[in-house]
Amino acid sequence: MIDMNFLVWEEIIMNKKIRSLLIISLTAFVFGCVSQQEMLDIQNRLTALETQGSSNLTSYNQVDTRIESLESQLHHIKQSVDLIEKQFREQYAGIKANSNTSRHEIRQITGRLEEIEYHLKKKFNLLKQQKQTPSEDNVPVNQIFERLQMIENYLGIETNERKSSTTGRMQASQSQQSSPQTPEAEMYATGKTAFDQKDFETARIQFVNFIKKYPKSKNADNAQFWMGEIYYQEKWYEKAILEYQKVIETYPNGNKVPAALLKQGMAFLELNDKTNASLILKELTKKYPDSPEAKLALKKLSEL
Repeated sequence: MIDMNFLVWEEIIMNKKIRSLLIISLTAFVFGCVSQQEMLDIQNRLTALETQGSSNLTSYNQVDTRIESLESQLHHIKQSVDLIEKQFREQYAGIKANSNTSRHEIRQITGRLEEIEYHLKKKFNLLKQQKQTPSEDNVPVNQIFERLQMIENYLGIETNERKSSTTGRMQASQSQQSSPQTPEAEMYATGKTAFDQKDFETARIQFVNFIKKYPKSKNADNAQFWMGEIYYQEKWYEKAILEYQKVIETYPNGNKVPAALLKQGMAFLELNDKTNASLILKELTKKYPDSPEAKLALKKLSEL
């Protein structure tokens, strides 16, 4: 076993010696056959190859660096995209939730409007029937109208209008020497007379036409107020509230605003809406604390 190993190593050593002798022989042969100039050319080419290899290595390193930079940028871009996608999903979820809430609120409002419209039509049809077939059912309405007139007399709401209407009727019955009423005053007086006589349909038509034809008249706010009173007398409280609001918004400096606020609050009370009634009556007492309407508003508030 030892002899076999010795023989293997001896063979390996002999092969190395032979290769070394061959290399030395080839080198001597080459140097013997190649000129000095050719050796220089070979050396230059080797140097050029080494330089090119070094340059290529540098380029490869730069490419690797660039690739690493691009990978880093791509990683950051991916993170940004993920963040944007996450934010978009959250915003979309929020928008969807808000949209669902808005739809629910719109459905509620629509339902409320449809309910109000139904009640308005029902009351309108009832009023038409009452007008076509007068009966004792109309007595409570007349009584309410008389009570309201008493309140308005106490507040001084109707004083000027009634004087104007009475004066108009007196002038119409006087001699021809009296100067005739202007079309504006005549139209207003006709509407007010119809209102006083509880002819609400005629009064409504007259006041609507008067406001359209004479929107800047000194009696325009009065006409608008009586429009609210007509619907209030007809127990069409929702419509009355809207008409009173026109007085407040269209004629904020007129003398009918306190009365419109008072009657608007009373209309809400008739609808059993104490919250809005309280808000309006408080607004009246705050804006017009010295007015007769404010005193009545305070009394109403104490009863709520």
